[in-house]
Amino acid sequence: MSAVPAGAVHAHDVDGPAGPSLDDLAAAATRGDDAALAELVRQVQHPLYRLALRFLGDPHDAQDATQEILARVVTRLSTFEGRSAFMTWAYAVATRHLLRARRRAVEASVRGPVPFGTLLDAGLDDRDFTAEEAEYRQLCEEVRISCTYGMLLCLGRDQRAAYLLGDVIGLTDAEAAPILDVTPAAFRQRLARARRTLRAVIDNRCGLVDPANPCRCGRQIRSGIEVGYLDRARLPLSTHARTSGDGPARARLDAVLAARAADQIDTAVAIGELYRADRFAAPPQLWEHLRTRLPDLLPGPGDVSGRAGAGATRAP
Repeated sequence: MSAVPAGAVHAHDVDGPAGPSLDDLAAAATRGDDAALAELVRQVQHPLYRLALRFLGDPHDAQDATQEILARVVTRLSTFEGRSAFMTWAYAVATRHLLRARRRAVEASVRGPVPFGTLLDAGLDDRDFTAEEAEYRQLCEEVRISCTYGMLLCLGRDQRAAYLLGDVIGLTDAEAAPILDVTPAAFRQRLARARRTLRAVIDNRCGLVDPANPCRCGRQIRSGIEVGYLDRARLPLSTHARTSGDGPARARLDAVLAARAADQIDTAVAIGELYRADRFAAPPQLWEHLRTRLPDLLPGPGDVSGRAGAGATRAP
């Protein structure tokens, strides 16, 4: 069971040029093809970074986590046996790492759906924030992303992982359950509980998914600045680089909101579409840091030292 059609995971979450599939690149990489390995890592860094960002809620924390995840993907590639799609295997490596990761300040600051909802209600102004049009739109975008990512942090880690794998990435219960080491039935129960928790925050509150609801991003700006989570001089989410630019994201977001307004999709599913609309790109330094960390496996241009030879394997 998934809100995203089965098999859509790869087309929706992987950014890369037309060419060999990830499975083909992985097969070539395990045979010792350095170029295939480098291209594989370049392509999967973006969806794995997006998963980490959704799970942890902070770009810096997500970058640190993604570097560890990519290192695990590279050094454990020899354990990939092709019994699932490569991207499903990579999501398994990432999710298990994120579930074990130390809880940092941003994640720990969200104490559950009730306090989060109370904070939103208390911060709602009676009018939109006044600013120049360009700045106002960017501030609203920062509030939108911060708020919807905060909603994810209202979920316990197990439910958050289930929701991201099922409703955002689009894995089926048969694909996602082994990642979380549960049965498909248990996975469906976790996903259902996650959706209920999100609905408790969204319903009768979020104007993004229902225009009849009172909360508007523009009316949360003033309180966000006063509390300190919004800095007009530093907007890390609204200015974050995307793999497809802002135009496609905006068009997809508008389509989602139109469908929700027509009662064609459930509120929890609509929020899942909002996360997919923001196709954030992994920071450029992520690749360079990884290459510096694993120079024998990811040699730089002109570096022919690389691995000892074709067919070299990586430690599990």
